[in-house]
Amino acid sequence: MSVPFSDSQAEETTKKGTSIDALYRKYGEALRRFLARRVGRQDVADIVQETYCRVLKAGELESIRHPRAFLFRVATNVALNTAQHRRCIGEGDAVDVESIDIVDEQPSAYRRLKAAQELAIVRAALAELPDTCREVFVLNRFDNRSYSEIAVELELSVSMIEKHVSHALAHLRKRLAKPRR
Repeated sequence: MSVPFSDSQAEETTKKGTSIDALYRKYGEALRRFLARRVGRQDVADIVQETYCRVLKAGELESIRHPRAFLFRVATNVALNTAQHRRCIGEGDAVDVESIDIVDEQPSAYRRLKAAQELAIVRAALAELPDTCREVFVLNRFDNRSYSEIAVELELSVSMIEKHVSHALAHLRKRLAKPRR
């Protein structure tokens, strides 16, 4: 049985019986406005629906003395439960993919040009080194060979290998530090 509500008829309503339809018609709009101030607009409809489902499950609506207060309390609890659930699953941290500026991992044109220029300087500097010094440096730095392995292969002392690598590094540093024209 559907009974219209007015705030002054709360006592009378409990005597005549309360229907979920009457609750919805009387308080639905006020409940949506109440929730819109507390949660995001996208959640209002779901929370209102869940609120009325819970009120209906409570049964014996006739025994509720203050249906408006009861309805708003249930809605507040549903809103709190929804917010807590979202925090637990991290849904509140979701970001719209369209709003993200994706950073290109590729180097910029400037960095590519600078790297090409530095590579040209390194190649030229390596070409300026004496043959043995260049060979020792390449074996050590590019082939990842140890000083002792290079010493055995080239029939030089380990100390001479160290000197060649040091000389090559100093020469490369000097060439890379020169200001470009």
